[in-house]
Amino acid sequence: MNRSTHSKLLVLALTLLLAFDMATPAAAQGLIYGSDIPAGTTVEQDVFLVGQSVSIDGTVDGNVFVLGDQVEINGTVNGSLVLVGQNAAVGGTVGGAAYAAALTLDLGPQAQLQHDLYVAAVSLTSGKGSLIGRDLFAVGLDSGLDGRVGRNLHAAIGPLQLYNGLMRLLGFDELTIKLHFAVPAPQPTPSAQLPDGGRALLRPIEKTAYPFDWAAWGLNLLRNWAVLFLLGLLAAWLLRRTLQHAHTQARAHPLQAAGIGLLVLVFAIAGIGAALLLVVLIFVLGLGLNSLGLWQFSLGLWVLAYSALALVLTSLWFLIVYGTKIIVAYAAAAWLFERLFHRRAFWMDVLALLAGTLVYTLLRAIPYAGWIFGVLVTAAGAGAAWLAYRVWRQKPAPSAAASPAASSPGKRGAGALPPGKKQPRK
Repeated sequence: MNRSTHSKLLVLALTLLLAFDMATPAAAQGLIYGSDIPAGTTVEQDVFLVGQSVSIDGTVDGNVFVLGDQVEINGTVNGSLVLVGQNAAVGGTVGGAAYAAALTLDLGPQAQLQHDLYVAAVSLTSGKGSLIGRDLFAVGLDSGLDGRVGRNLHAAIGPLQLYNGLMRLLGFDELTIKLHFAVPAPQPTPSAQLPDGGRALLRPIEKTAYPFDWAAWGLNLLRNWAVLFLLGLLAAWLLRRTLQHAHTQARAHPLQAAGIGLLVLVFAIAGIGAALLLVVLIFVLGLGLNSLGLWQFSLGLWVLAYSALALVLTSLWFLIVYGTKIIVAYAAAAWLFERLFHRRAFWMDVLALLAGTLVYTLLRAIPYAGWIFGVLVTAAGAGAAWLAYRVWRQKPAPSAAASPAASSPGKRGAGALPPGKKQPRK
């Protein structure tokens, strides 16, 4: 077992130990409070509520973790709220941030969430009079929001908005679908109602022309290039051999890499959709285990499954958004530098990364046409990575060490007969 495998196992062991250490004292200190907090009750500690029906009608001076099928919160939570359930309704006050994952979440007219709300739900509704003090981050399929949001609304509701959110996540803002609704033009005012007897003319509203903000554009360009270049340096340091293999495939088969990369992107987007469906299935399975009273298994299933999914999706996102660009930018610049200098060195690799990522960032920033270049580069990088993976998989395993007799034909092995003599019969 190599050193890298030992490091991975050590990190996994420390993570499991930390999770166990965090969960065990909670039960010992009485954090698992039951399934409800009655009205008039004040709990001055963090609580963990689990059950078929969970309700909070009293006051909690701490953080609350809720795991249940039917959840109602009509009391006061002065800390943060973490809610996982099937159908949840919040009609009380939450002083800290609220995190919710449910099939349905309803904020009643008296709901007062004084901080941010992060929610993933099939249906999200809020009544008039409800308040989200800061920002709302929501992902779902249906919503009916009649309450107030103190600052910003970040919501992806419905298939169209989920698609737009996925495109923005992958860095293709130009591929998002925007719906524009035409507003009817106002009817002209009758001449009899004009103060000058109809002789006045209605002047169109002049649009104010704002100068282009070159400073903001340059700062955004510099930030995008710096992130890409630093990640490229990290890849050249930690994954240099992998980067070299992908660079070789991109140079040897550029058209094939671009064609395969388009298919890889299609399957990657489909895989992300399947992962979202798997998230829902795991969530429903956990609710089923919780309804049987096996909340420990529900919690363990969610922690392990969602951690693995998060790791896979994050790796895939980094590969598509950054890794593909790094592969193509490095391949093009390294090929040019080899032609110019006729040599290879590490400092040339760094210079190739710097120049290649800078040129890509400038071309990607071209208005209206930059997104086409970005899609082609992403496809070529994804195809090169796939071709490098195939070559790595097809690499033959190292053969066994040759025997001394086979490796040195001038020498005979022990017991070998001299030429011209046969083995005697027994």
